[in-house]
Amino acid sequence: MPSHKIKTIIIDDELRAINRLKLLLEHFPEIKIVKEITKPFSNVSLVINSHPDLVFLDVEMPGKTGIEIAEEMNHFAQNIKIVFVTSHDHYAIKAIKNNVFDYLLKPVSIEELKQCIGRFKVKTQSLLTAREIQIISAVAQGHNSAKIGTLLNISRHTVDTHRRTILEKTHTKNTAELITYAVKGKLV
Repeated sequence: MPSHKIKTIIIDDELRAINRLKLLLEHFPEIKIVKEITKPFSNVSLVINSHPDLVFLDVEMPGKTGIEIAEEMNHFAQNIKIVFVTSHDHYAIKAIKNNVFDYLLKPVSIEELKQCIGRFKVKTQSLLTAREIQIISAVAQGHNSAKIGTLLNISRHTVDTHRRTILEKTHTKNTAELITYAVKGKLV
């Protein structure tokens, strides 16, 4: 599984709900909560600028609903996965229309959370192409970009472009983190 932490934000107007979700998320060492927001806001830049991977978002909040926030986030940052966490099941259609990653009913069970995070990790890994996985494998074997280019019959420049894309997709910062990610995710 990914070696990087899954940067997570929780948005809920009820502090008790945030604390309960935080307690459940402590069971997942791969999750790193980077921000907790208790007041709906008029601008999603606070969330987007934190570069989260995953946002747990309440639906019914005063001032701005989770649906409105999801619409804005989808417009400006389509790579952020949103999980609605709500006491109400009648928002499911709106969740689907807003391309929400998952929909959890309060009180959230540890098993539901485990399934949600598991699906998230699989989805993250499935974003890599076959060529990118070949390059990760060659990097793990200690080959530089020039050697990988020769092995795969592509230019060093193309390999470097793939490597930048791979780092972005896997949320890793360097070759060492990428290799750890690949080993833990059983990509090599």
